[in-house]
Amino acid sequence: MVECNTNCSCSKTCVNRVVQGGVKVRVELFWTVSKGIGVRTLEDLDPSAFVCEYAGEIISSDEARKRSLAQQKEDMNYIITVNEHCKSGVIKTHVDPRNFGNVGRFLNHSCDPNLTMLPVRVDTEIPLLCLFANRKISSGEELNFHYGLSSGEERTVYSDIDRKESGLIPCNCGSQSCQGYLPFDKTLFDD
Repeated sequence: MVECNTNCSCSKTCVNRVVQGGVKVRVELFWTVSKGIGVRTLEDLDPSAFVCEYAGEIISSDEARKRSLAQQKEDMNYIITVNEHCKSGVIKTHVDPRNFGNVGRFLNHSCDPNLTMLPVRVDTEIPLLCLFANRKISSGEELNFHYGLSSGEERTVYSDIDRKESGLIPCNCGSQSCQGYLPFDKTLFDD
């Protein structure tokens, strides 16, 4: 997705400048029973409503691998990798919100999420990783997204061997469709 930007002659109030306005949805941080800090909406959201950007430091694949290996299971940080498939291959964008982030860093994972992440380009080739409501969301509901799923991607299914040998982090989303573990980008660890 590409928004109007400095190359356009439209005004700053153009309807194709959605994510550039920042977070407009009223949200609050709260302590969840089993997932640490979470984010909930304080207003009803319509499908397709922009919620926030998953902001953070854009890092290389090598740096994402180093940081992922250095993280402990109990760390409350999640490096997001978005894979965009194009004719020339796969474009990977890694975002680490540990040192630089916004409310998006507190969004929890769900195997049945109410938000969808989409890469949005504004003035550069590097996308902003933006989260939009994928259904009607009621005020007071926790906001969440699937950490391993961008729009159009297939869900990862782990074998029993993967689960035991890879040090996967258990998922606590409570969804009926729970995969049991948080997703991660296996390609970071391929040699």
